[in-house]
Amino acid sequence: MDATVSALGAVGGTPVRADQIESSWYGAVGGNITIPVFNGFLYDAEAKEAKLRAQAAQEDVRNLRDTIARDVRTAVLNAQTAYQRIAVTQELLDQANFALDLATARYKIGLSGIVEISQAQLNQTQAEIENTNARYAYQTALALVAMRWDSKKSSVSDQ
Repeated sequence: MDATVSALGAVGGTPVRADQIESSWYGAVGGNITIPVFNGFLYDAEAKEAKLRAQAAQEDVRNLRDTIARDVRTAVLNAQTAYQRIAVTQELLDQANFALDLATARYKIGLSGIVEISQAQLNQTQAEIENTNARYAYQTALALVAMRWDSKKSSVSDQ
């Protein structure tokens, strides 16, 4: 609250006056003190605005923490899925190797042609590629988990 103090003084002469007043000169002094009691609820509004801004900032922090936690959980789940995919593709590779061995044995004894061996080799190559891709996806997912975890730790330490 800003209070103001003001003063005013005046001195002068009166050309026309009543006969009872002996001197034509006069003087006056006055003072004024202003204390703003009613200011249109400005201070209440500013206090409420500050409170709402603080609440908004707290909500922003909470939203950021939730977003980071969600990102970390998603990255961990993706890494778990990629790890499980390695086992599936390894089983597929084992089956493709077994099928190639069978096709080779059948060819050697004359029960099948070269086309069956070529198809088995193609399946084995595809299974090896899938297994390699699964391992790569797992390593990528682990790196993403580490990155998300580091960002979570740094954002929590900033608070």
